[in-house]
Amino acid sequence: MSAPQNVHVNPAYLGTYLAARIPAPAPEQPTASEALLEETGQRLSPPRPKGGPPVDPGASPLSEGEPNPQVTIRQRLAMILAGGALHADLVAAALDQTASEPPAADALDADQVRAGQWIEATTGELTRAWNGLGAGNAGEDSRARADRLSDDHRYEIARLLVDILREHPDGPTRIEPARLAAYLTAPETDRRSVDPNSGQRLAEARALARVLVAALRCDFQRELTTVLGEAWAAITGTAERQAGQLGQVLALTPEVRQIALHRLLDADGVLYAATLARVHRDSVQMIQAYQDCLNAGDAAGADRLARAYQDRRLGYAGISHYFQVAVEPIDRWVRAALTVAEEPPVREAPKTVSGGAGGDAVRRRQTALAAPGGGGSGP
Repeated sequence: MSAPQNVHVNPAYLGTYLAARIPAPAPEQPTASEALLEETGQRLSPPRPKGGPPVDPGASPLSEGEPNPQVTIRQRLAMILAGGALHADLVAAALDQTASEPPAADALDADQVRAGQWIEATTGELTRAWNGLGAGNAGEDSRARADRLSDDHRYEIARLLVDILREHPDGPTRIEPARLAAYLTAPETDRRSVDPNSGQRLAEARALARVLVAALRCDFQRELTTVLGEAWAAITGTAERQAGQLGQVLALTPEVRQIALHRLLDADGVLYAATLARVHRDSVQMIQAYQDCLNAGDAAGADRLARAYQDRRLGYAGISHYFQVAVEPIDRWVRAALTVAEEPPVREAPKTVSGGAGGDAVRRRQTALAAPGGGGSGP
């Protein structure tokens, strides 16, 4: 779910912000999606003034400075729906927990408060880390710099943390906020000057969160920092290579290339997390089969399984190999897409006299020239 414009989430309790709050003005700098639309010359809606509310195409003209009630209603509706989505995911996370009795409404409410406090604390630690501040720094300068994160990014952080809770409902008691913020912050962050509102930090955190969720379920007898550090090296190296190829062939501007990099980080994070889970599953199954052979006195069978374990490159060391295997179909698709000649613009068929034989002939010619598979814009 993409963040609604100008939505501010107060994670201390994710329902309190809904009461008649009008969103703050958007930042002066265009968002990444706006920059991409401007770069490609496309627009999904009429242009709006920088920092102003969205333009309602059906609204009647108002004098300058006069609020548009329909825009205000839509903004409040977006806030209510966005908060409702967060509430629903938090309740679902609570319902996923094993309990002897079905949870009551009061228990669910209390669980949301606890989760919200954890989200608030983690958001604070993340914003401090993204602004180059030490974990737990609670000085005035720290709070001021942490508040520079945009409302859109605060909302996306809240959704990211709720996604972690869906997979690991015990997150608030299992991982303290400062440690989680360290897990979701790319290494060497303090050596890079990156605007926290550029989307880069959030893209990095999303990729790392996917790996973290998988790593918490798959015990490779490695420290989480080691698993995440090696995952990050593989993910960012792959995404940078792919973005470089796209940028070179398509002559992308630096800003649009950065947007492409964010998407690639997300996709490669998904692949790495899936690879980690698959290698762990196959490794556990093979080790169990090996142990079963030993317990049954089948030494020859155990030896065969041990050799197969090595040949299949299972275990933690095999993750890097199988990640590259998982990435290769994507790389092939990108290479194929970049080598396809640009399609000519679509031209309207010549107008003919109503529904006669001429019209049928035009339709037959168009059918004959159609690409196999029915065309379309998909791969």
